[in-house]
Amino acid sequence: MKSTWNKLTMAAAALTIAAGVAGAQTYRVEIPFAFQAGGKVMSPGAYRVQIASSQHRILKLANWDAHEAALVMANGLTYNGTASATEAPVLTFECGIGRCALARFWTGSNEPALTFHHRDLGSDTRASLREIRMVKVNGD
Repeated sequence: MKSTWNKLTMAAAALTIAAGVAGAQTYRVEIPFAFQAGGKVMSPGAYRVQIASSQHRILKLANWDAHEAALVMANGLTYNGTASATEAPVLTFECGIGRCALARFWTGSNEPALTFHHRDLGSDTRASLREIRMVKVNGD
């Protein structure tokens, strides 16, 4: 009986994980500059972006050409009260002199944006925000 219960529990867990992965939306984005994400410096290039875990708010960035990837855990959420579901999804970077860092991921929907912690750019650096539009990828 205990063995059957364990098998059923494992099967239910596997189905839950599979459903979560199958329902995950993938985005494609071309980032024209190097940036920091998750304590790592990432190369410019074409990226696939996906929420790896919505429960834990983890974002996966993968650059297949450069053979690099990063998992970044969000430290908060922001709401855009004027957003409409027709707006384009974007990645936002906070940039200073010589470096940029991932700051926000927003799907372009009425959902809140994920925000990410990054190192301070320095007190003598004036930061600017750069938004890069993403494109939804179907069939991934």
